[in-house]
Amino acid sequence: MKKISRNFLAVFFSDGITRIIGFAATVYIARLLAVEGFGLINFGLAFISYALLFANPGLTVIGAREVAKDASDRRYIEEILGLRLFLAAVIFIIFFAGTFLISDESMTKQVILLYSVTLFPFAVLLEFVFQGREEMAYIGVSRILQYAVYLIGLLIFVKSTRDILFVPFSFVLGYAASALFLFVIYVRKYRSFRFRFSFSQWRVILTASIPVGLAIIFNQVTISLPPIVLGLFKTNYDVGIFSAAYKVVFTLLIIERVFYYVFFPVLSRQYAENPEKLKSNFSFLTRFLFALTIPLSLGGLMLAPGIIHIIFGQAFHDASNVLRVLLLYFMIVPINTIYGYGLIAIDREKQFFRIITITAVISAVLIFLLGLKFGFYGAALALLISESLSIFLMHRALKRVVPFESIRYALKPLGASIVMVVVLYLVQPWHLFTAIIAGICAYLAVFYLIRGFSVQDLKNIRHMFRIG
Repeated sequence: MKKISRNFLAVFFSDGITRIIGFAATVYIARLLAVEGFGLINFGLAFISYALLFANPGLTVIGAREVAKDASDRRYIEEILGLRLFLAAVIFIIFFAGTFLISDESMTKQVILLYSVTLFPFAVLLEFVFQGREEMAYIGVSRILQYAVYLIGLLIFVKSTRDILFVPFSFVLGYAASALFLFVIYVRKYRSFRFRFSFSQWRVILTASIPVGLAIIFNQVTISLPPIVLGLFKTNYDVGIFSAAYKVVFTLLIIERVFYYVFFPVLSRQYAENPEKLKSNFSFLTRFLFALTIPLSLGGLMLAPGIIHIIFGQAFHDASNVLRVLLLYFMIVPINTIYGYGLIAIDREKQFFRIITITAVISAVLIFLLGLKFGFYGAALALLISESLSIFLMHRALKRVVPFESIRYALKPLGASIVMVVVLYLVQPWHLFTAIIAGICAYLAVFYLIRGFSVQDLKNIRHMFRIG
C-alpha cells in the first residue's frame, strides 16, 4: 500500500476512534455532572483551547514543513521545542494571574488552572516531527492513547459532581501519555532529545510562523468564543446546551481533519509539479464533500431531537434546535477547508490570512451580539453566518486562480437528500438507529440512480492516492 494511502487510513481511523472515545467521555461527563457541571467543564476547555493556540503560533506547521525538507536536522526541531516550552511557561503564568480577574468562584479558578497544566505536555508533543516525516501511524497511536487515558481517568476518578476537578486532571494525564509515547519513538529514531534556547533563532522561526499562526488563532478563537461569552454573560446552563450540540458536530468534522492531514500536501505538490490538474481535483473534492455533508446535515435536521435525547438525555432537550443550526454550519465547514487550504497550497497565504481576519472579527461581533440577545441559539447562528461569509470569500479568491466547477455539484446530493428527508419523515415512529439506516439506504439508492458519481470521479479518487 502506498504511503499516502497508509497515512489516509491512519488519520481516518485514528481520528474516528479518538472522536468516539472523546464522545463517550463527553457523554459520561454530561450525564454525571448535569448541565451546570458540564457547562463549567466546557468553560474551562474553552480557555485551554486559547492557551494551546497561543503556545503554538504556527510553529508546528512550519516545523512539519522543515522536517519534510530534512528529517535528519535535529537542530531545528530542538529550537522549536525550546521555543514552545518557553511560550508554555509564559502563558501559564499569564493564565495563573488571569484567573483572579475572571471569576470569584474558587471551583472555576481551579478548573481553569488544572486545564492550564496541559500547556507543558503539549509543548513537548512531537506530532509535527512525524507529520513532516509522513509517519502518521505514530500520530494516530499517540492520539488514541491520549483519549483512552483520558476516558480511563474519568471512569476511575469521576463518580459524582464532587469529583469535577478530576476531569481536567484526566485531560492533562491523556496529553502526558501521548507526549511520552512520541518522545520514546523520537529518541529511538534520533538517539537524542534536547531543548535549544536560542533567542536569535527563535526570532527567525516566529517571523515565518506567525502569519500562519495568526490565521489559525483567529479561526479557532471564534470557534471557542461561544462557551466563553455564554459562560461570562449567561449561565452554565447556556454553555452546557450549546456545547452538547457542538460536540455532535465536532464529531462529524473528522472529514475536515482528514483533508488537512492528507489532501493538503497532495494539492501543494500538484501546484508545484502539475498545476493543470488542480482544477479537476478541486471540482472532485467539492463534489465528494457535498455528497457527504448535505445528507448528514439535512438528515440531522430531521433527527436532531432523537440524537440529543439518546446521547445526552432529556435534560438537554433545548440542544435539539441548536444542533439543527450547527448542522447547517457543518454542511459548509469542510468545503471551506478545501478552499482555505487550497489558497495556501497555491501560495496565496496573504489572501487566506486576510479573509480569516475579516470573518473572525465579524464572527466575534456576532457571537457577542447574538449570544447576549438570544443565548445559545444566537451563538450557533453567529457561527453559521460567519462561516457562510468565509466560504463565499474563500471560493471567490480561489476561483480567480483555479477556475473550477463547484455550486452545481450540490444539486444531485441535494436532490437525493430531499428524498431521504421524506423517508425520515415517514419513519419518525421508528427507533432512531432504524430510521438512520432507512435514511442512508434511501439516499444511497437515489444518489446511485441519478449517477451522483461518474467514472471520472472514481479515477480522481485513485489519482488522489497516487504518489507522483
